Amino acid sequence: MSDPETDDELFAAHQLLVESSLPLVFATYDEAVEEEVASPMIVLIDCEDELGGQIARGWLGDEVIDDAIAAEDPGEDPDAVQTTVFARALAWDEALPDLVEAFPYLAPALEAGPPEDGVFLVGVTGGGAAAFTAPWDARP
Repeated sequence: MSDPETDDELFAAHQLLVESSLPLVFATYDEAVEEEVASPMIVLIDCEDELGGQIARGWLGDEVIDDAIAAEDPGEDPDAVQTTVFARALAWDEALPDLVEAFPYLAPALEAGPPEDGVFLVGVTGGGAAAFTAPWDARP
C-alpha cells in the first residue's frame, strides 16, 4: 500500500486493509476463541508499512517477514490490497495498556471495552493505527 498523505486517505487505507482482510480477521478470531484467549481483539498489520513492519518484525523476526513479503503474490485482482498482511489475536486486558501507550489516540475506542456486535480490531498501516469493529454479519 502506498503511504497516505491526508487523514481521509489514511482512514481509507486502514479501511481497505481491514475490508480486504476479513477472512483472515475472522479466522484469527476463531483460532483465539478455540485457544480460550480472553476477549480477543485482532491486530491487523501491513508488514510493508514502516510502523507495521517494525511491529511484525518484533513479533516474528526479520527472516519470517522478509520471506512472507518475498512470497506475496499480487495475483490477478487489480482491486486487491497489494501488501503483506499479518494478524494476531491478543487478550483484551493484556493488549490494552500496550496499545493505548503506542496509539494514545485509540484510547477512547479501546477503553470502551470489547464490542458485542462483532470483532474488535486495530489496523496498522500508513504509519498509524485505526480501530474498527468487524460486524458478525461481515464474516465471509
